[in-house]
Amino acid sequence: MASPIPDPLPVGLGVEIDRAVRLTDEGHVLVGGSPPSALRLPPEGVSSVIRWLSGAAPDRHGERRLARALLEAGLAHPRPASGTPVPGVQVAVVGAGDHLGLEATLDRLRYEHPDLRPVVVGATCLGARVARARGLHVVPGPLTGARARAIALRVCDAPVVALLDAGARPAPGWLATALAHFADPRVAAVVPRVLSERVRSGPPGMLVASLNTLHSDRGPDPAPIPPWGHGRHAPAPTHGPGASPEPVPALFVRRGLLDPDPSLGAAADVDLLWLLAARGWSVRYEPRSRVRATPGTDLRSYLRSRFEVGAVAGPMARRHGRRAAGPELTLSGAVGLGLALSGRPLAGLAVSALGGVVTARGLARGSGVPVEDTVRPVVVDLAHTARTGARFARTAHWPLVAAVAVGGAVLWSRERSAGGPARGPRGAGSPRRGRPGRRALVAAAALTLPHLLSWRRHHGVAPVGPLAWTGLAVAGDAARSLGTWWGVVRSGSPAPLVPRFRPPVSASSLESLQVEEGPEGSVRKPGPGAVLSPC
Repeated sequence: MASPIPDPLPVGLGVEIDRAVRLTDEGHVLVGGSPPSALRLPPEGVSSVIRWLSGAAPDRHGERRLARALLEAGLAHPRPASGTPVPGVQVAVVGAGDHLGLEATLDRLRYEHPDLRPVVVGATCLGARVARARGLHVVPGPLTGARARAIALRVCDAPVVALLDAGARPAPGWLATALAHFADPRVAAVVPRVLSERVRSGPPGMLVASLNTLHSDRGPDPAPIPPWGHGRHAPAPTHGPGASPEPVPALFVRRGLLDPDPSLGAAADVDLLWLLAARGWSVRYEPRSRVRATPGTDLRSYLRSRFEVGAVAGPMARRHGRRAAGPELTLSGAVGLGLALSGRPLAGLAVSALGGVVTARGLARGSGVPVEDTVRPVVVDLAHTARTGARFARTAHWPLVAAVAVGGAVLWSRERSAGGPARGPRGAGSPRRGRPGRRALVAAAALTLPHLLSWRRHHGVAPVGPLAWTGLAVAGDAARSLGTWWGVVRSGSPAPLVPRFRPPVSASSLESLQVEEGPEGSVRKPGPGAVLSPC
């Protein structure tokens, strides 16, 4: 059955094709995303997409309908242009217990927006004195947390409220860039990118600050935040907006829709975003709107924050059910990872490769593109599955994976001390005797290799060598895993420990959607054969 014709994108909003998406079949098909999907464009839409790639914005009514369809498929993102009409906004600063951080935030706001009069929630003593000295309204309430943000949403009367933690320093243009998204009436919330300020501390403190920076930064690419942190077509990075219940120090929300649930603690903001998206609203991550924050440098606070992030997974699963379980994996990817961890890495690789072949055939058959054009997105998807599975193993099942690594290493050492693997009747080594060593190697690689690669990418700012970096990162994974198990026991829901199997790849078509204008500027409706939903 065909889906309803999408509402047009508002005038003034541009469109950018996701950088992981490729044009194939002479520009008639868009292929990309994770999980991979293919979308065949209408004939007139090819020239429209080429214009958008060169920086033009959708202008005709039909073009704006096509733009909306690509946004809903997760293959493109809105690009607000300068001069886009924006709604009224009111800034609320919460977490005002730190008067020095509050002072820095208010000074930055006054420098960037001298006419702005933010509301300060929960300031007491020195903090209240700092705010009142600037002529600002101070609202009594909790110093931090979801309850403070809920109070801020109630006391503000502007259509859009910018929630900002005390200590955060907005970068130039942060407000206008995020607000321009609200020109689209479907947008309910926008999450800015959080970058970390440089801190002056010794090597241990710098190391903790660097790791905190990696957790808080959601990356340079815009993305939708679909329900439960993932969607059928939306890109699904291993660490990104909505991928895990990380704290959100800056958030733009359309007032009057929903309030954060204080009972969820650190996960209240992510829960709010998931619920908004589940109710049909659009929630965007906008990396061009930037806010700087000072990362923590205390080792104990870092490990406690990792534990708390893991601990909220159980209550979130209890609240949202199976939809908030572990990460989405393909069946072949999950089987391949299981085989690798059991000491059969080659068999696991073969199963994953077979799943990739099936995915490539499904994309080619559903969209009509050559099989060779599906190779790149399938390879990218296989790499994403491996990263996601490894991350899930080390952040949710860390005790089990560590036990496999240690136990396998002990058995392998005993085999070597006993004179090597046993010999069969023809002198061949028994494969069973070498399997503990392979299991230990794969498990140890899952625990440490991603952090070694992370150190290589960030060694320019990492204050220590790879061993210290990897050691503390592994300790953070262990703390988060213990928090996850604690949350599972407390909530009674094992869902965070169980991966979900995602639906098969999708191929859809917009060929019958008319992009050209009719004689009076209207859009010709799709014919009876229009297909707007996955085949």
